[in-house]
This record gives sequence, C-alpha cells and structure tokens, in this order.
Amino acid sequence: AEGRDGLATHYHPDHAGAAEDLKQRGMRLIVLEEQLAAVPLMKQWTKPADRYTDITADGNVVLSCAASRAFLADLGMAGEIVPTPGHSDDSVSLVLDNGWAFTGDLTPEPMATPDRADVVGRSWALLRARGATTIHAGHGPVRPLRPASPGTP
Repeated sequence: AEGRDGLATHYHPDHAGAAEDLKQRGMRLIVLEEQLAAVPLMKQWTKPADRYTDITADGNVVLSCAASRAFLADLGMAGEIVPTPGHSDDSVSLVLDNGWAFTGDLTPEPMATPDRADVVGRSWALLRARGATTIHAGHGPVRPLRPASPGTP
C-alpha cells in the first residue's frame, strides 16, 4: 500500500518506540545497515510502563545508504538517506533533492561537546554537501541550514 513506509532517524524510544506496533498495522519499516546493531539495544531505554513492543526483523527492508536513492525513487521520492552520527552512532538523515533534510536529533554544531564536535561537524558538512537547505529536526522548529562557519568543514 502507498504511504506505508517508516524510517527511524535513530533507535531511541521517542523516535522508534512504536515501530513494531506500526508494523502490525501495515507499516513497512526501513532499517539502514548502519542501524541494525542499534535496534535490539533500544529496549534498554524503555520501562515496563512504556508497553514497548520489541522490534522484529519480520517484514523490515534492510537497506544501505548507498542504495537509498534508488529505493526512494521507487517510492516516488527524490532524495537519499545519509549517515549522520553525532547524537547517536546509528543516526541517519533523509535528504530530499528539494533541500529539505529530516535530521532527527542531530546535535546542532554549536551545542556539540568537545568529544563529539568532529563527528557532529562531519555530519553537518555531509548534509551541506548533499544540498540540504532546510532542517526538519525531530524536536524543534523548521529552520534554514546556515553555511558552515569559517574554519569548519
């Protein structure tokens, strides 16, 4: 069925906690190869009151970022999914050719801690290189992607 695919930008409960429940209602879950190891680890962040349903591999589409453009084209979308670690190692972003980027919880560059500044900076540089101009973050307003500051990649 059309419009029944789901992508989690990363496997934390507030972004993927209902994935299996949605699958049971007809959604097809797209899991990037870069995310496979994180899926079973998500359970450690849940509490019994969350009524979390373990995500199974049944029916999932496992996809490499490199193959994402062709996959999305088959869905009628022009864009790609790129790895954007920084908030978590399994974070990915959906970048559409119109400049819209869906980044989940990718840490804003000025907020990156010193130990994560390089990886966060590389993720933002990749988004800029892929033509991202407008950021749709998981928690926050839609905002323009500003050019890199002098001295950053």
